[in-house]
Amino acid sequence: MGIVDIEGMPEEERLALLARLDAVRPGSSALAAGTLAGRAAADRPNVAIWNYQRYADDHADVSIESLSQVRFPVVFYGGEEFTIDSAAEHLRTDPVPPPRIPTVSEVIEMWSALHAAGVVRWDPERRAVEHVRPLDEYRAVLQRWHTGNCTTPAEIAQD
Repeated sequence: MGIVDIEGMPEEERLALLARLDAVRPGSSALAAGTLAGRAAADRPNVAIWNYQRYADDHADVSIESLSQVRFPVVFYGGEEFTIDSAAEHLRTDPVPPPRIPTVSEVIEMWSALHAAGVVRWDPERRAVEHVRPLDEYRAVLQRWHTGNCTTPAEIAQD
């Protein structure tokens, strides 16, 4: 496979897919996430999501709320598949609200746990998060993080 356009699909293609979804299930386009929600933000800063708070603290003209809206590519392990993500997507409550809605800080902590465990890294050339470990390891770290069974980077990284 050639180089993947990790910025997202062309807008015309995205809108056509959403129209087809709405034709089958009216209103479903309003629930779009990932690549269907739009392309990566062209003007996104070259900073990993796990460093957003520090970046906002160091840049008076940037708020954590604005950073939470920044859409960035996430390239999955193996490099052939990707999605587009943002902290804000993790805060959505549709179609069914979660038992507890996370905060932006918690979303950043989740990504920090994945980074501390060596599951993801930041690619500054592509301004993208890369998964550098298989999906099972990603899931295992998230499970440990969600259950609160780890609090330090060393504990997060343990198998």
